[in-house]
Amino acid sequence: MLDYGMQIPLFPLNTVLFPGRLLPLHIFEERYKAMVKQCLDNYNSFGVVLAKTQKAVVSNVSNVYYDDLYTVGTTAQITAVENLENGRMNLIVVGQERFKIKNIWPSSQDFLVGKVDPFPMRDAHDSAGIDTRILRARVEQYVRYLDMASAEDLSNPDLPTDPKALAYLACGVMQSSLVDKQQLLAIDTLRELVTKTATIIDRENKILAYTFKAHQAHRQIKRLPFVDYSLN
Repeated sequence: MLDYGMQIPLFPLNTVLFPGRLLPLHIFEERYKAMVKQCLDNYNSFGVVLAKTQKAVVSNVSNVYYDDLYTVGTTAQITAVENLENGRMNLIVVGQERFKIKNIWPSSQDFLVGKVDPFPMRDAHDSAGIDTRILRARVEQYVRYLDMASAEDLSNPDLPTDPKALAYLACGVMQSSLVDKQQLLAIDTLRELVTKTATIIDRENKILAYTFKAHQAHRQIKRLPFVDYSLN
């Protein structure tokens, strides 16, 4: 559990991690090898945060400033480690709690450390009154489109009943922009999260419907018999 003013290692990435969602990571930089070792030794999490500028991902952390990061992130709990040659690692992490960054500074091992506060939903204890029927129907439709495009059988998805878990599942699978996803992560009420997620996934469903319709029309055209109208 996060406490106010807690100091945690930060991992700026070009991705948004939502609570409850899995994220595979390949660790190869020395600074992040050290960060992961520290987390494993102390049974701690680290914070995944979306980079606002590219230098937050590739630069020496002494050149990374507060404004180079989005301020809302998610703690990542390491659930699986595969050790590779030269100290490299493959990790599976799961998103835990949202946090807000208050300040950042470089550690002695060249990864970022952040002073953070927990950022819970303001209405998290009132989830029973939130209607998720529209969101659920749109997520089910989205999964049907994925099933049509995938070799895997996704026809009977086991969707969560908890409103927050359902919303974050949708946020994680949608192909929206990183900025859109970051805005969803930063929403501070569950009711607004459910509503906005339903709106965005409806937009993606319409795009997928158009894409499949165009693909089917293209296949029909290819089946038409070829007629040579040349004069030769």
